[in-house]
Amino acid sequence: MRKHGKSIAVAIGAFALVAVILWLDISTGVWSEVVILSGLAAGLVTFILTVMVLDRVVARSTARRWAPVTRLALSEFLHAAADDEHSEISRGHIVPRRLPVLSDADAAHPESLHAVRELVVDERTRLTDTLSRWTGFLASSGDNETVLIHIADIALNLDRIRDAAVEAEHSPAPAQFAALRTHTESVNASLGALTDELRSRLAQADLAR
Repeated sequence: MRKHGKSIAVAIGAFALVAVILWLDISTGVWSEVVILSGLAAGLVTFILTVMVLDRVVARSTARRWAPVTRLALSEFLHAAADDEHSEISRGHIVPRRLPVLSDADAAHPESLHAVRELVVDERTRLTDTLSRWTGFLASSGDNETVLIHIADIALNLDRIRDAAVEAEHSPAPAQFAALRTHTESVNASLGALTDELRSRLAQADLAR
């Protein structure tokens, strides 16, 4: 909401500046007397109209044209983030995937830490494979940067869980176990937020059809 309000304020300011430049030209003819400044003013008006009008029209047209493919990409991300056993995505019932949060007693067993590392690698591969397939398309077909960055952040946090599990295995201590739990809970929360965001975007895409 704040970002949208900021964009509106920038647009209003830009068009107000264009209006001032045009008013000066019509009422005073100042630009005919200062050639260099008139060239700069003309360039500024062209830039503002291109950024604020033409680019946005083209972006909206591109987003509408590729909307079905965008929906497919977002659906794949949703499948990657959702729990396959407990979700029914086609019916809108989505349960985010969750990594196990180990207690101190469980984390003290190397087998549990090894299992966490293997699970983290599988989860990271699931996300990054989907990300690698769709990053180029989503980055050029609409306002999808937030989703892409969110997924990349989750993948990086999965690396932190793996590193914390390795440290806990080599130096078992309450502080290491606590760090492992903190990173795991952070990823679980991010996966939940990601599924909510993807579900919202898909719902908006359905309404726009």
